[in-house]
Amino acid sequence: MSKQLFIGIDVGSSGVRVEVYDVEGNLISAGKASISKQAVEEWIKAIDEAMPTVVKNCTDCEKHVSVDSTSGTFIAIDKLGNPLHGPVMYYEKRGDVFDEIKSLEAVNELSKHGVSVDVSSPFVKMLFMKKTLSNIYGNVYKFVPAATWLLYRLCYDEGEPWEDVRTDYTNALKFGLDILSRPPKWFEPLYNAIGIEIDKLPGLAPPGEFICRAKSRIAQRLGLYGASVYQGMTDGNAAALAGGAIGKGDVNIYTGSTTVPKISVDRIIMHPAIYYHVHPLDGYLAGSATGFTGAYLSWISEKVFGLSVGEAFRYIEAVEAGTEYLFFPYGDRGPFYDPNLAPALINFIMYDQSRDVVIGRILRSVVLGITMLENYYIDLFQKLFNVNISEVNLTGGAVRSKLWNRIRASVYERRVVVHGDLVGIGTIIPVLYRNKIYTNINEIKQRFLKPVEIVDPDAELTKIYRKFKESFEKKWVKLQELYKA
Repeated sequence: MSKQLFIGIDVGSSGVRVEVYDVEGNLISAGKASISKQAVEEWIKAIDEAMPTVVKNCTDCEKHVSVDSTSGTFIAIDKLGNPLHGPVMYYEKRGDVFDEIKSLEAVNELSKHGVSVDVSSPFVKMLFMKKTLSNIYGNVYKFVPAATWLLYRLCYDEGEPWEDVRTDYTNALKFGLDILSRPPKWFEPLYNAIGIEIDKLPGLAPPGEFICRAKSRIAQRLGLYGASVYQGMTDGNAAALAGGAIGKGDVNIYTGSTTVPKISVDRIIMHPAIYYHVHPLDGYLAGSATGFTGAYLSWISEKVFGLSVGEAFRYIEAVEAGTEYLFFPYGDRGPFYDPNLAPALINFIMYDQSRDVVIGRILRSVVLGITMLENYYIDLFQKLFNVNISEVNLTGGAVRSKLWNRIRASVYERRVVVHGDLVGIGTIIPVLYRNKIYTNINEIKQRFLKPVEIVDPDAELTKIYRKFKESFEKKWVKLQELYKA
């Protein structure tokens, strides 16, 4: 039997990472490359640069590949898969169009089905395109998410018609997916109400479902010719799976420029701070997009104090626990969805301390505030779904600090399991399970998910930070009144 390679391609907004695993769950190789601009040819170029040589050199390997990408990003394509418009990025907003449709009954109904609707929703930008670029809109064959376009570009060569184009349930969510139906389907009342033809959307499929054998010239260039290509997912879902959010009650928090808390559950309970994905394996992933969190720490470090984040933690480590100010993150996304709720730093009292200590206090306050936001969701998950959360899984770039992980465990009052920032394995897990390469999900967890650190709460820190936790949420709610005034 030829050697099997499982290749997870993670396409973010600033770069690409490719991870290659063997069937035993060992990471064989990984590569990464930056993205200088948002264009499909730039994505392909970055994937090519990031693709490990083992993939290109192993000509007799049996290769399996899938892709995750940013949630809500889409491309308008013609019948041959050529981009007519886009990529339209997830962060682009069309407030004027949203204002026109936000009071429609179908929009409100979709929100009741667990799908949040806002100025950056893909269908809002699709409607903007119909209104302003009608000549292009009329030629659109399909609106497809970024991951879907990349996967089908491996299947079909240039000039070859794309047929039976489908996207996975997780990428479909923000486009208006009815996740309450079984199987999930497009929420047609929405598209009927806004006047966008439903046949311009791709079909639907679960993550990990087989699509094709790669045969395009681009596939050959990437070393993927003949590879089995499978439906992918959003980067947030990939990160959640890579961080252990597999079975009921499993919690993962992705910590990077944004904080994305998720929990694996078997039912939907509506709450204004939470939206739902169909779980790539079974059930649902409840979670929230909390806006800029870690990005605020790097912004203050670099713009205000002229420090890298790594240097900032040297100042943070010199500060005594309990002397922090109180920092509140943005509330423009979860849990408040209030565009007026900007960050704030309070209890800013002057003491006769060195400049280094003051800098450390400010930066440590930001770290603590982000951690309090994370803890808000852990407590909410536990109460809402009536589960006992004894440990929290972490992924993302912000897990590199051992001090921060100790603060997290102590604030959460729970064990923290750190999985690092390898996201591609999350994209591979449904491939392994859905195609019966493994039939036991626990075996997949044991072989493929290898924590890099386990941190238990520090009793002294827990005692110190309880007084912060008691007032954090109440004061954050009150902060809304200040910004509205």
